Amino acid sequence: MTRTPEKIAAGVYRVDAIRFPNAINVLLLENDDGWTLVDTGAEGEADRIRDALTALGSGPEDLKRIFLTHHHPDHVAGLEGLKEWAPHAELGATEYEALVISGKLPPALPTNPILRRLADGDMPKFPVGKILREGDVVSGFRIVSTPGHSLGHVSLLRDADGLLFTADAFGCLPRKVRVGVRKSLCTDPPMARRSAQKLLGERFNTVVMAHGPVLRPEDARVRLRRAVERCRY
Repeated sequence: MTRTPEKIAAGVYRVDAIRFPNAINVLLLENDDGWTLVDTGAEGEADRIRDALTALGSGPEDLKRIFLTHHHPDHVAGLEGLKEWAPHAELGATEYEALVISGKLPPALPTNPILRRLADGDMPKFPVGKILREGDVVSGFRIVSTPGHSLGHVSLLRDADGLLFTADAFGCLPRKVRVGVRKSLCTDPPMARRSAQKLLGERFNTVVMAHGPVLRPEDARVRLRRAVERCRY
């Protein structure tokens, strides 16, 4: 059974993309013309996002845009099922990530040799219709370039209220917040640390990570700063 989408702030809902709470988080962003989905979750789990939209009183015609923070399977593999349901939804990503998602460029693989073999498999390929860059806006969120976890990875920041979606620039698997989720999952760990440090220079209050619980204003910045201080990448 799909959990009810969690309202994080006005027009922003967190959805559990798999059955385990906070294991893989995607966002639904409300717009005047419908919804933007940020990331798609894992393969075979598109029903969870469809059910979330239904719970919010919307159907396939209301999903207008899908923005992908990076190309890793737990962020894009649900795309096939979603595009079958809402084929009209515009697909957006940064230039490097778009080249990988469309199959025009092979992905740069993680540092861990076992994970490299697991990641080097076939993934569905989709053309990306909208290329976005740092500073562009996605449904009220400014794109912040945070490479390292993947080479074109980005985070999203809504400057109006300081709501930050780090994607995998930070992550909590299973308990401790870490830079890049884990070193073994990063393509370039030192770059991931620099990107995490860059995010600390932004003004934010509430933090949503792709993996882990929502961090509230009372301790969000402290927990991210401690993660950077602990990092030895």
